[in-house]
Amino acid sequence: MMRLIDRRRRLVLETPLLIGKRPLVVLVEPWGLALRQKGCHQNLSITWAQVWNRAAVIAAERKRAKKRSSSKEEVSEKGEENS
Repeated sequence: MMRLIDRRRRLVLETPLLIGKRPLVVLVEPWGLALRQKGCHQNLSITWAQVWNRAAVIAAERKRAKKRSSSKEEVSEKGEENS
């Protein structure tokens, strides 16, 4: 579960994802997200457009995988009917 660290000036969340032995901290900004390890000042910035594009890629991969699995089920059902 994510934990809210700071909300006075900006939204800062600590995720359960560990990088090394430290949790990932997400700073939510109007332009996007800043990701960093807890206790470190180096960060990785991601814009909202990059987040949106990655979500679209993941959704397309899931749709493709679902379509493949359903077509394999149809082929196996047809094979059982012919035997």
